[in-house]
Amino acid sequence: MSLSGVNFVRFSRHGLHTIRHHWKRTGDRFELRRYCLKLRWWDERHLHHPGLLFDHSYETIKALSGLGIFELRIDDVIGEQGNLRIVFFDPPSSWKPVIGEDKPMRVVWILEALPKKRNDWSVNDLTRFKAARLLIVKRFYGRS
Repeated sequence: MSLSGVNFVRFSRHGLHTIRHHWKRTGDRFELRRYCLKLRWWDERHLHHPGLLFDHSYETIKALSGLGIFELRIDDVIGEQGNLRIVFFDPPSSWKPVIGEDKPMRVVWILEALPKKRNDWSVNDLTRFKAARLLIVKRFYGRS
């Protein structure tokens, strides 16, 4: 399959584990993956304010504003679960990956995908998202 879009979408290891935790059937996981891959067309034209990305809405997580962590809302039911969120990290385009980690395009990182039961994020959720971002930033971009 050839690369298309403006981004390379990559899952964090923790993100893959949360997907396996919430969706047991392989078909459900692949359906969620198709939604995640829509982030291939996420670019800086969106100016990172609340809006629409194709047929889905997105927004920065307000408690983590300025860190480049966003949530993509999915209004579909996958595996009998609704109100789905894909939490992803969009590093600034000025950041260059460390040597050996170069991709043909800039990378958008999927931190987690989960069904959301409440309107707000808990402190534990926010801590997990910040920790996942920190791991990616240190390992792949050599920053702190």
